[in-house]
Amino acid sequence: MKPANLISENHEQRLHTIIDSSWQIFQSHFIGGRHPILKEAPFQHHFANIISTVGALYCFGREDVFFVDLENRCENIKGKSKYLDITCSFKDTNASCAIELKFKTAQQGAQDHGRIDAYIDIEAVELACKSQYSFGRFYMITDSQAYVNPSQRGVGTVFCLHDGFQITPGVQIAYPKSIGRETVQVSFEKSYALDWTQSGKWHFLVVKI
Repeated sequence: MKPANLISENHEQRLHTIIDSSWQIFQSHFIGGRHPILKEAPFQHHFANIISTVGALYCFGREDVFFVDLENRCENIKGKSKYLDITCSFKDTNASCAIELKFKTAQQGAQDHGRIDAYIDIEAVELACKSQYSFGRFYMITDSQAYVNPSQRGVGTVFCLHDGFQITPGVQIAYPKSIGRETVQVSFEKSYALDWTQSGKWHFLVVKI
């Protein structure tokens, strides 16, 4: 007789499943128009609500407690405090996830700043995972082709976000000519693949950290 097909008792494995399932549900809601999202704040709140709902379904015993927080403060991110968009965890376990989000439309413009800010967030999640969280995610949604296609010049050739690009670890990345972001310098301990997916005009990026 085969054993019952139960979900893993390992909390970190459960949390990976929760996050990935929640993202699939969120994308389906977003494309289906169930909850109109035009800015980053609704993106944050709706995604966090889905994670909370799915997470509750993965609490099997009475001792299981699943937490989701918004704008949770993480200390010592390059010597400063950083408020992470979404964090979640199982109580009294080491299973925890740090999440940063970006929602950029073609109408907003300022793609150069958007690229640099995306790198800042990815670096922040990597640093948060190094000190406090067991893993992280960076999610970005855009309808701007400027982010997903290779740049020929300027910021986009240094802070590359285009589809298929691989972030190289151990390299100091900066673009001093970018007004308003001239002092930004980022580097990574690991390599990250930037693989976009698409539905209609919308493009989705998930970076697993």
